[in-house]
Parts: sequence; structure tokens; C-alpha cells
Amino acid sequence: MKKVVVIGAGASGCIAALKASETSEVVLLEKNDKICKKLLLTGNGKCNYWHDDIKIDDYYSDDNSILENILSYKDDTYNFLYNIGIYPKIKNGYYYPNSEASFSIKEIFERELIKRNVQIIYNFNVIDILKKDDGFIVKSEDDSIKCDKVILSTGSKAYPKTGSDGFAYDYAEKNNLKLKEVLPSLTGLKANEYYLKEWNGLRVEAIVSLYIDDVFVKEERGEVQLTDYGVSGICIFNLSGIVSRSLFEKKKVDLKINLLPSMDNILDYLSDMSKNNLTIAESLESVFNYKLTNIILNKCSLSKNASYKSLTNEEKSILLDTIYSFPIHIIETSSFDKAQVCTGGISLVNITSKMMVKNIDGLYITGEALNVDGICGGYNLAFAFITGFIAGDSND
Repeated sequence: MKKVVVIGAGASGCIAALKASETSEVVLLEKNDKICKKLLLTGNGKCNYWHDDIKIDDYYSDDNSILENILSYKDDTYNFLYNIGIYPKIKNGYYYPNSEASFSIKEIFERELIKRNVQIIYNFNVIDILKKDDGFIVKSEDDSIKCDKVILSTGSKAYPKTGSDGFAYDYAEKNNLKLKEVLPSLTGLKANEYYLKEWNGLRVEAIVSLYIDDVFVKEERGEVQLTDYGVSGICIFNLSGIVSRSLFEKKKVDLKINLLPSMDNILDYLSDMSKNNLTIAESLESVFNYKLTNIILNKCSLSKNASYKSLTNEEKSILLDTIYSFPIHIIETSSFDKAQVCTGGISLVNITSKMMVKNIDGLYITGEALNVDGICGGYNLAFAFITGFIAGDSND
């Protein structure tokens, strides 16, 4: 029977080990003292593991033809997860375990790994993978394991506290695989504005438009978290990969935030309120948090006691632009330890449709180590599961 070593007991590694165990002897190596350490943190412990509309447009990659082939296995992968006992609770297309506890998925994986006689070796820190004529030797500092097939599922550099140290990237570089610079993604964006401490802790429903070198690139709608370092929230996360890449390329990055997408023209409302002798600040009392109102008025150089009737046409135009296109210059992203995933990594052009490295027969790469990153909503975990499923099932 063929012997398979899976390196990394995260989402893609666990499903790869489970699938490979159907036809092979499997050893699962984990550098931590438990499996799924990062998965346990996903979705604040609730684990958004899938989405009901997984498509190529939800991902950034360097080879959409290979990615499209990978995603064609999504139904088989989902059915596999369902059949081992992961029952979903679906909210607006987001899939969570019905228990709303990531621990449930970890327990199911652990149970199935034991049931399928997968040997799990904890605290095994892989330092090298040696290709031999008759297979591979996987080495730690004081041990080695010989096998016929290796599935490399060690993740990216995101959340390094969970053990993600970029080993796959080092291995890829050493073996001359095409690699794109690895940068933080699904993370907050930093600015250097005077008002950040004042708006810290506020949340607003907004439309966020991204501009690179003053050219519009993309917009996202959702709740924006205003922080003491800049901005965060799902819609910000969904732009952060592009921002990371642009900043790395020394491009200028700006956001314009529509702070009031639910109202077409705030000036009409302010005009109505002025008939009741309300100041602009008083009129905006129920529209924005007072801290945000103060920031808006300050940015427009308007007094809190100003009346709408007293404004010039130019001042009205500035107020309108500030509310519907609030500018913020981005200077950097949050670091890897705050990023949910990475953008960049091992190029898909290095691998076959079965996740095997083209010039290293028997070596497979899955999950976050690859140059594929998705938006928020379960897409990244789904990609990890799908690639793990394909690699575990492959006999190339």
C-alpha cells in the first residue's frame, strides 16, 4: 500500500489525510500539539467554512483556468464534508456548523482521522523534504519519515501564532517554483489622520471606493469599523489584498467612503431642518454619531453652530462631498499576525489539475500556500478544503 505523508493538520491537511486514507497508509504531521489551531479561530470561533455561491470571481489568482478546474470539485468536496457529519447553518449564503462552534469541525476531523487509522504525529517540525528515486524523505531536526507521496498543507504566513511560518514558500523557492510576493490580506488598513482616536470604536454602514494612483479600482458595501489606526470590517478586508499589492508596488492608495448610502441627498434634509431653526450639528444628531459629525464639520471647516442657511454654495458642495466621498489616505495594511489570509504565494502554474507540482512527481501543494485568496464569506476555507480533497484523492 502506498504511504502518504501530509504536512500540516489544518483545514486542507485534515481533509487531504482523510481522503488519502481511503486508498493509502497516511501519516499526518503537525508542528503544534493539536490539529486545526487556525480553524478554531475562524469566524470568531463560529467557523464560516463554506458559501453557497462559490465562483471564480470571488478569488484573486494568477491562473484562472487552473483555478476554475479546482473549483469544479466544490460539490464533491462539500458532499464529503457533509457525509462525515458537518451539518450547516446557513445565514445569507454563509455556512457555519449548526453548533456555531469551530470546535465541532475540529472534533469531527479528529474522530474521522482516528477512525480511518491515520497516524497523527504532533510537535513534528518539518525542516526539509528530500526527493528520492523511490519517493521522499520528510525530515525534522531529529527524525525522518520515508513515503511515496507528500501533500504540503502548511498554510501561509497569516496568523503566525498558529504555526504558519511560510515553510512552503521557502521550499518552493529552493526548488525554483514560481512564487509571488506574499503579503497580508483580509486585514485592516492603516492611515495617519488626526481624527482617528476620535472616531475609534464607531461603526457605519458605508460604500467604500478604492482608488489606486487616483484611478477608481473597486467598491465594497457593508459595515466599516472606524479604528484608532484606520478602518476595518468585511468590506475593508475584501479590498485589503489589492491594497497590499499596490502598496508593495509603491502606488498611492486612497479610499473614498460614502458615509450615508441610505440617503440620496443630505442637503435636502438639512434644508428641511433649517426651517425649524436647527443647526447643522443638531440636524445630524440622529444621522451620525456626534463624534463623526464633529469630524465631518471639522473637515469642512464648519462650526458646530453653523446654520444651513448661512452656508455658501461652495461650503454646501464641500459638505456633500465629505459625507458621500469621505477621503482617507492609506499608508499600510495590518501585519501578518492580524491578517486572516495572505495574497500571493506559490503560483498555480506550478501545479497540475490534481494539485501535484509539475516538476516534482508525487509532491502536492494545497490551501493557503498557493497564490489564491478569496473574499470574506467562507471562500478561503472552502478553497483549502477543495484543494485538500483533490490532493488526497489523486493517484497521479
